[in-house]
Amino acid sequence: MALACFWTAGIKQDSLLKKRAAYHLDSGAPLENAPPLMAFTTVVLGGFSGLLADVLWLRISYLQDDGKYLEIVQLADWITKLEPRCEEIWNFHAWNIAYNVSAAMPDDEDRWRWVNNGIKLLRDEGMIYNPANGPLCLDIGWMFHDKLGRDIDESQRYYRFKWSEEMTGLFGGAKPDYQRIQSDPAMFRRFRDEYKLIPDIMKEIDAAYGPLDWRLPQAHAIYWAYRGRNLCDKTPTIQYDRMIYQAMVVAFMKGRIVSYSNYETFATGPNLDLLPNVLKTFDAMARKYPRIAGVESAYANFLTHATLLLHDYQHIDESRAVYDLLCRTFPSKETAAGYDEFVVAARANVISHQPQPAGK
Repeated sequence: MALACFWTAGIKQDSLLKKRAAYHLDSGAPLENAPPLMAFTTVVLGGFSGLLADVLWLRISYLQDDGKYLEIVQLADWITKLEPRCEEIWNFHAWNIAYNVSAAMPDDEDRWRWVNNGIKLLRDEGMIYNPANGPLCLDIGWMFHDKLGRDIDESQRYYRFKWSEEMTGLFGGAKPDYQRIQSDPAMFRRFRDEYKLIPDIMKEIDAAYGPLDWRLPQAHAIYWAYRGRNLCDKTPTIQYDRMIYQAMVVAFMKGRIVSYSNYETFATGPNLDLLPNVLKTFDAMARKYPRIAGVESAYANFLTHATLLLHDYQHIDESRAVYDLLCRTFPSKETAAGYDEFVVAARANVISHQPQPAGK
C-alpha cells in the first residue's frame, strides 16, 4: 500500500505543482531577484514562515486597537518578507502607511512623504513579487483615486501639487511626448522601471478615455485600473470598470490644471474635452452591467452634474444635449419640467448637499 501511494503521488506531482502555480499557492517557490533576507524567509523557513506571519498578524491586531501605527509599520514590513506573494498583506501595509500614519504627521510635507511611500510600496515592491496580480493594480489605482484625487483629506491639494510637480519633471513638460519616450531608451526605462508606466498602454488609455492630464492623479487611477482589468481572465471586472468611470468623472469635473506656479496658487478646473469619452464609457458600462443600480445611479448623477457644469461654463448647446440624453435614459418628474426648471432645481439640490462649515 505504501508503494502504491508513493507511485500515485509521483504521477500526480507535476499536475499538482501546475495547479499550485495557477492558483498562486506556491509561496515556497524561489523568488526571482529577491533580496537575501526575503529569499531566506521564503525558501529556508518554508511552511514556518506562515506560522510566524500569523503570530505577527495577531500582534498587529492588538497594536491596531491601541492606535500604535508606527509600530505596525515595522511588523507589517516583516510580514511582507515572510509572505511576499500575499496581496492582502501588501494592501494592508500600504493602506496603514498612507492613511493612518500620514494622518498622525504634523504638516503637509510629512504627510505626503508617507502617502507617497504607501504608493511606492505597492508599485515598487508589491508588483515585483506579484507581477500579474490584478487586485494589487486596483489597490494602487485606489491610492491615486481616493488619497490624491478626492477632497477627503485637508492636505490633498498639497498631495496633488507634489505629484503634478513630480510628473512634470518626468515628462519634461505638461504632458508625455510618446514619440520622444519611445525614441529615448533612458527615458523609456525610467518610465517603465521607476514608475511602472508603459507608454503603449498610456496611449491606449488616452485614445479610449482622454485627453487626460497625466500630471493629475485621475489619469494614474485609470491607468492602474486598466492594467488590472487586463490581468483578469474570467474574474468579475466591475471593480476595475467602476474605478475607471469614477476617475473619469472627477477628471471631467477638475482634471485640468488652471494654475501651477506654486502650491499656494495651484488650482484645477473642469476638463470639458473629456465629455464624449465619459459618455461613451458610461454607455458601455450600462450595457455591460445591466440592472446594476450603482452603475445606473452614477450615470444619472454624472448627466445631472454635467448639465449644470456645461451650463455654468456657457456651453449651452452641449448642456442641452446632455440634458436630452438624461431625459431619454433616465426620465423622471424632474426632467419632465423642462431644461430651465431642471437646471434651477438641480442646482438647489446640489448646493443643499454640499458639506457645511463647522458651526453652521
